[in-house]
Amino acid sequence: MAGARNRWRGALIIGVLVGIGLGAVAHAQRPPAPVIVAAVLVQQVVDEITLVGTIQGRHNSNVASETDGKVVAVLKDSGQPLRAGDALIRLENDQLRTALIEALADVKLQRFNSQQSTRLLLQQAVSEQTQRDNEYELDRAQAKLTDLRNQINDLEIQAPYDGYVVQTTVGLGEWVDRGDEVAQVISIDTVRIRVDVPEHHVDGLRLGAMAGLYIDALGSQRHEGRIVAILPQGLQDSRTFPVIVETLNPRHRMRGGMSARVAFAIERPGTSVLVHKDALVSGPMGHMVYLADQDQATARPVTVGMAHQGYVAVEGDIAAGDLVIVRGNERLRDGQAIRIIRQQE
Repeated sequence: MAGARNRWRGALIIGVLVGIGLGAVAHAQRPPAPVIVAAVLVQQVVDEITLVGTIQGRHNSNVASETDGKVVAVLKDSGQPLRAGDALIRLENDQLRTALIEALADVKLQRFNSQQSTRLLLQQAVSEQTQRDNEYELDRAQAKLTDLRNQINDLEIQAPYDGYVVQTTVGLGEWVDRGDEVAQVISIDTVRIRVDVPEHHVDGLRLGAMAGLYIDALGSQRHEGRIVAILPQGLQDSRTFPVIVETLNPRHRMRGGMSARVAFAIERPGTSVLVHKDALVSGPMGHMVYLADQDQATARPVTVGMAHQGYVAVEGDIAAGDLVIVRGNERLRDGQAIRIIRQQE
């Protein structure tokens, strides 16, 4: 009985050893696995961050009166389009018009006196000083007349540029002093978006660089803008720096106060090793990639960094120009035979 049991155990051991040997032979004879590869890149990485800002008109002005007067006409109302030079508000000032008549008479008198003293000086009937005094009085009277004419012209308050009226701030019959605000106007042929950029990103921005703009209220279309200002003074509470992006707005669809998402390209210092995202294989020990090394797959563990346009920055024993397997790598083993069917661009 004991002898039979020992013979059974011996047969079982021999069977296991034979099975292992046959499995090893089958593995060694497995045909090369077809794979697709892509080259490892080394280049500077540009990250893209998206921040929210507010659209503002390129020009947004509080128009003020340059003279005193009573409002006799409001010629433009809120929302109406403007051309540079269009009349917004008309004032009236009777005292200015009376002073203008007096100034005209004064100029006429001083011109006569100046001409008379010039003739008398030639006859040596007056002194040269008298003649100079009369010339001075004429110049003074002409300067006063010019100033009064300018003040009367300023009774019509005009639009400083093409745009729209946001609001008028005076009504008929009100008295307006010089410097008082009478209307707010805006120009949106070109608009600006102010974005507060975190301090750890602002150093990667450059004046003149392009930025992508998305205005959700107008759909998903991407617009292009350009960085025109990076303010040197940040906001202490948020540790952000205001950045101004400008873009053309020929159809006037972008309006002041709309929100906009701005996509900035941030250059990272130095260079990074990049592999195609499909080259990464996750395992119990972390991430790895398989190199195509002389018709066999060689596993290399890597540390994964930031993603960038379909590639991933990694650290590990790989270099620029190495070929990593991006298709057919799901069930590969280290040292397994492979056959490259295509290199992915």
